[in-house]
Amino acid sequence: MIIDPGTPLTVSLQWDIDDIQPVGRLAYRDRIAYLEYDPAFLQTGLELSPVRHRSSTQLESPHRSETFEGLHGFLNDSLPDGWGRLLVDRRARQLGLEPSSLTPLDRLACVGSKGIGALTYEPSNEVWGPTSKTLDLDKLATDASLVLKGDVSELISILGKVGGSPGGARPKALIAINDQGHAIHGTDNVPDGYVHYLVKFAGHGDPEDIAEIEMAYALMAKEAGVIMPETKLLEGSKGRPYFATRRFDREGTRRFHVHSASGLLYTDIRIPALDYKDLLLLTRSVTRDQRESKAMFALAVFNVLAHNRDDHARQFSYIMERDGTWRMAPAYDLTWSEGPGGEHSTSVLGHGKNVTSEHLFELGRIADIKPQDVKEVVARVEVAVANWNVFASECGVSKNTSSLIEEAITNARL
Repeated sequence: MIIDPGTPLTVSLQWDIDDIQPVGRLAYRDRIAYLEYDPAFLQTGLELSPVRHRSSTQLESPHRSETFEGLHGFLNDSLPDGWGRLLVDRRARQLGLEPSSLTPLDRLACVGSKGIGALTYEPSNEVWGPTSKTLDLDKLATDASLVLKGDVSELISILGKVGGSPGGARPKALIAINDQGHAIHGTDNVPDGYVHYLVKFAGHGDPEDIAEIEMAYALMAKEAGVIMPETKLLEGSKGRPYFATRRFDREGTRRFHVHSASGLLYTDIRIPALDYKDLLLLTRSVTRDQRESKAMFALAVFNVLAHNRDDHARQFSYIMERDGTWRMAPAYDLTWSEGPGGEHSTSVLGHGKNVTSEHLFELGRIADIKPQDVKEVVARVEVAVANWNVFASECGVSKNTSSLIEEAITNARL
């Protein structure tokens, strides 16, 4: 699980099965990572993190070494947080290692070629062991619950294999689904006819109908004009529903480079410091497309009016194509949330709550969005969230939960 001291990692972009592009070699010394770019990669002109970095022939260190344990922001995005980090830490203890002894390069080696996005790392450490392709969602959910309660037996290897790479606090698994609804474990290449999905399970403190809530939010966001991936509720063998969302970093065998706002701006999600003004300016800078800025504005308005306050910097991502073109990733992790201290993790012009229409219109002006377009975006979101009970009923949200969220949404109205 620990690579030999002084051993560099080879970093590559795996765009497809037969299209692997070397990026460079990564070393770690005195708690700081250094990246030496491959000369052939430099000639492509691609920039993996266009805000804080410019690839060159010099050794590249992180923009801020203290933020991600000395790792570059775009490489840190490959590492899981929350659930995935918990699994790695407990697996380390099973193997007789203290998690604190693992360097960021050790953790990247555990990710290998199975992370979110196109970045891959060699040598890789296979720490989980083989698993069956047969998928039992109910068993995975039960096992995840046991792990959260402290069970670190053979469950760790199974859950780590299927869900040790994605970020986020809630337990999850990477799967693949075909048109008939049959699901299998799937992180790498999957059979023809199957599509990559991510399925979530309940975490600590989640209501019993968390899957139904997130599905209702997905439908509501889509109605509000937010760019969304395909989502669905999968039914376990016991009739229990699980929320699943199509992965936007995979399209068949193709892979895309994914970079979060946290990694781009070196923003620590444990310290709420991001503002939607920053996100709008970031979107325009990265994508160079005003339509993408408008899409980010729509997401900002939705999060405010739908009372989604767990909107930290890793909840916003961008996708880079093979040719270097950037676009916003579809929205994800949209659900009702109180947020830290009852406020948004990402503020609106400095306001974490009690956001007014004046704040949103000023936000649109800063993003150079036409006033009429701002009005249309706000109006569309308002209409969608006003129909919360319709979406909740359609997805099977309990009456108690629906009423609780309705009250929060009502209080968030402009």
